[in-house]
Amino acid sequence: NCGNINVQVQTITFEDTTPPTFVAPDDITIECDVDPSDLTIVGEAIDEADNCDSSLTEAAYSDAVQSNTPCFGAATITRTWSLTDDCGNATTAIQIITIEDTTAPTFTVPADLTIECDQDANDLTFVGDVIDEADNCDTSLSQALFTDSVAVNTPCIGASIIFRTWSLADDCGNALSAVQTITLEDT
Repeated sequence: NCGNINVQVQTITFEDTTPPTFVAPDDITIECDVDPSDLTIVGEAIDEADNCDSSLTEAAYSDAVQSNTPCFGAATITRTWSLTDDCGNATTAIQIITIEDTTAPTFTVPADLTIECDQDANDLTFVGDVIDEADNCDTSLSQALFTDSVAVNTPCIGASIIFRTWSLADDCGNALSAVQTITLEDT
């Protein structure tokens, strides 16, 4: 009542020790000709939030790639998503992206044909060869090879049917086979 005053100071410290939150994309398996950096396909982090930081950025990622040799193009990507608020609180999550090659190579089998029995069925410039081998991932694709199965046309010596099976496999073991029929006749 006499006007004497006692002043005390209380210090209230606001701190942010809570890391931000987000939802990482699910693990996914994609074909080797799909771009793993295309987030519309492999997914991206969503629902980034923080209890204090109102200017929170989007979650970012870094990749660690483990190749699957000898299967060219196949790999496992360990994608680490991370998000840090302005106070240095961080959250991380892992997404596994499995890259595989399940698609067989392609080629066009030479057309079936009929030749005279004295012509050389092994002359590929004459009976046809595969020249358009392709694969979605394997850049070192070898040439298509063939094996023959012969059905002899007795009693006509020299006349026969050759079933030429053309085969091609990529580094991941995906294979394609197609048959060309070469008929040898004596006219």
